[in-house]
Amino acid sequence: MKLVELAQTESDVEAMNAIFQYFDPDITRLSKFIRMPKEDAIQSMKTELLEFIMKK
Repeated sequence: MKLVELAQTESDVEAMNAIFQYFDPDITRLSKFIRMPKEDAIQSMKTELLEFIMKK
């Protein structure tokens, strides 16, 4: 939660990168089940994660 708070309040890039690294294995695994190119699926999920975190 500390990383999420840093990313939300201070727009901390390092905190956001740490969050992405934490979820990267799950995002990569889930991208196999989405019917689009793997890179597009990963990018889409990361964008949604970023939008979800930045919502206050």
